[in-house]
Amino acid sequence: MFRAVSLVISMKLIVRTCAAVAAVSSSLAFATAGHAASLSASELLSLFNGVTQGDMTSNQEVEGRLYVGGNLSGNSLQVGFKDVAPSALDELIVVGNSTINTINAQNGSDVTIGGSAVGTLNLNGGSQGTRTARIGTTFSGTSNMGTTLVNQATSDANFADRFPEIDFAALQDESEFFATLTGAAVNTSDPNNKKIIGAPDASGLSVFTTSLSDLASGGYSIDTNGADTILINVSGVTGTFGMNALGSTGTFAENVIWNFYQATSINVNSAIIGSVLAPLATLSGFNGSTEGSVIAREINLSNGELHSRAFIGTLPMESVAPPPPAVPLPAALPLLLAGLGGLVALRRRAA
Repeated sequence: MFRAVSLVISMKLIVRTCAAVAAVSSSLAFATAGHAASLSASELLSLFNGVTQGDMTSNQEVEGRLYVGGNLSGNSLQVGFKDVAPSALDELIVVGNSTINTINAQNGSDVTIGGSAVGTLNLNGGSQGTRTARIGTTFSGTSNMGTTLVNQATSDANFADRFPEIDFAALQDESEFFATLTGAAVNTSDPNNKKIIGAPDASGLSVFTTSLSDLASGGYSIDTNGADTILINVSGVTGTFGMNALGSTGTFAENVIWNFYQATSINVNSAIIGSVLAPLATLSGFNGSTEGSVIAREINLSNGELHSRAFIGTLPMESVAPPPPAVPLPAALPLLLAGLGGLVALRRRAA
């Protein structure tokens, strides 16, 4: 009798434990399924005019939407003149603190800053009262027009949802993968007109290879020749982009990506026509406006502007979405289930 009662108690305990573990497992599966997917390189280049993993310093203008993964500093930033692509995301998103002297958010742009902010915040354009700046902690400055909300990190339960999911390690992986694609060398036989002439494959992609040292001076011209995407893989760790663009640049900027897959430091001395993928690099200078979006570790926007010419091409490896990650069962659950089965068999023999 005592053994039978003990078995019943043990079985109840294990059933309750199994139910609790199963509930935790279910919660983990739900959380994983509900987690927003990280944005790919082409998605980011179409949604944002500029993206940094770390800090950004600005004395200039970013025409479209801007994401700063670290702190924002400098003298001035004008942002939101042109939409890169329609989105519920704010036109300026800063994960860290903002110590820049002046932010001019144009055309009814909204602003989200994860930490604290100082300086002057101008919310220009749009209908009065429809523009909002949301500050994670404190704001010590002047806010003109619109609405400024402070202490959002603690008072707004949905504040974290204002920051998109960006996996910079995955972006680095993409950049490295693009560099493995077979491509033709940029024709540098004429240093004053380095030619990039598209030779698209069946998917519309044309791949080229060059080095940072080849981009330091001279001129270049691009002819898409029917290609939907011109991907230029650039080797080299440090260097200067100093080439001058030749001819009409309005016909290809949205179809070109410069992939600086090794670079850690790039001095931009002339206009870059096309978007830039440089997940490891600090880009500085910008003597001449970049006609396209930029993804970088850090950006020091001293002189030239970032113009909104959103990428419209298609990059390989992004057309098929990866399967959702499997949620493994907690290690203890199979053992508990096996133990439950054994106790049931034992109880039957005892009966």
